[in-house]
Amino acid sequence: MVKRLVLAIALVGALAAVWSAPAAQKGKAAGDAAKGKELFAQTCAPCHSATSKTANVGPGLKGLFKEKTMPATGRPVSVAVVKSQIQKGGGGMPAFGSKYNAQELNDLIAYLRAL
Repeated sequence: MVKRLVLAIALVGALAAVWSAPAAQKGKAAGDAAKGKELFAQTCAPCHSATSKTANVGPGLKGLFKEKTMPATGRPVSVAVVKSQIQKGGGGMPAFGSKYNAQELNDLIAYLRAL
């Protein structure tokens, strides 16, 4: 009886993990989108549009987190991938390394998620 209960709990946990995988794939960031908008205007807007998907110097980022893949690199869209792209660059984008602290990066991600 106890063995079945433990097995049932483990099964429910595994199913919950599978069902929440799409949300985890996109990721969640605890940031302030208004502050992220300011950061975007200072650093990202010279190359990226926030209001369209049309490429400028870099790709337009409107609806970025609604897409399955990143526009320039084809990598899957997730918080981790977008953070990596910002920090390490790639696909023609320069690396911004440690320009942003963890909170600023989360703010920027929150803004990008709102586009």
